[in-house]
Amino acid sequence: MADHYNHFELKRFAGIVADCMGMTLPDQYAPSVKWISEILLSRLGGTADRAVLYHADAVGQYIWQQYTDLLAPVYMHTSMAVPFLSTVESVTPVAHASMYTGLDPEGHGIMTYTRPQLTCDTLYDRWVALGKRVAIVAQQDSTFLHIFTGRDIDYFQCANAVAVQEKSLELIAADKYDVISIHTFDYDSAAHAYGPESKEALNAVSLEAEGFHRLAEALEAYRGRHRILLTYSPDHGQHPVPGGRGAHGSKMIEDMNIVHFFGTIA
Repeated sequence: MADHYNHFELKRFAGIVADCMGMTLPDQYAPSVKWISEILLSRLGGTADRAVLYHADAVGQYIWQQYTDLLAPVYMHTSMAVPFLSTVESVTPVAHASMYTGLDPEGHGIMTYTRPQLTCDTLYDRWVALGKRVAIVAQQDSTFLHIFTGRDIDYFQCANAVAVQEKSLELIAADKYDVISIHTFDYDSAAHAYGPESKEALNAVSLEAEGFHRLAEALEAYRGRHRILLTYSPDHGQHPVPGGRGAHGSKMIEDMNIVHFFGTIA
């Protein structure tokens, strides 16, 4: 069978998260994938009162297909792997804006690699309106710290993926936040520099997957006390280019097809 695009558009991530947290979203949001929401809600035993959403940048579906063992730490704590289709352009600001608004790029206004503060309604605005305590933990100069800025949430900027993991573990231990969004891009940086399947890039996939494992293990301490939605959710993939480097932003399958993992702790 020829390569083909995945069916579920990335903008539907927002609706799934909202369903799992018992939130009603504005009509302009894309609908969730109801059967996914229903399975997760069943496993949660009700709506989630916590969500930890981990975004490892640029890990494409073909990396999962060809180097599945590297994601074993993610499998340990999740129960569903769902194929998604990234945005056009397949770059971080466009993709993450769609993930947290439920809108196409034309709707949220980020069409290319630009990073303006979003003024449209986002999941963060919905959480704030409901009185939720929200944190973003991300590496220095992360897109999350640009496009989602200006909201009544807490922002934590860290030097690298390991520092992001340490800060996230600190926040989990404090048991203060209802939602923690986490963004690391060690794989993306290594893939751009050395190629998507280079030793350096694949080591970064492993590092980020192990970081996810550490966070999930910490969350296990709250089993029976909280109902927690846990996701490992890349934004787009990356393809090789001449010279041994990597790039993305195209409509190539390597850039567009990604896989999200969903887990529950209850």
